[in-house]
Amino acid sequence: MSEGKKETDYLGVGLGLGVAMGVSLGMLTDNLGFGIAIGTSLGVVFGTTMNQRNKKE
Repeated sequence: MSEGKKETDYLGVGLGLGVAMGVSLGMLTDNLGFGIAIGTSLGVVFGTTMNQRNKKE
C-alpha cells in the first residue's frame, strides 16, 4: 500500500446517513416513502459536496 493520503468516498456515507434520517422523518410523519426519498436526495447532495471538498484539499 502506498503512504499517500487515504481517499474516502463520501457518497456512500452521505447515502447511509440520509436514508437513516429519512426513515426517522418518515416514521414521524407516517409517510415512510416520502421520508426515504427526501433522505436519499439529501444524502446524495451531502456526499457529493463532501467529495468535492475533499478533492480541493
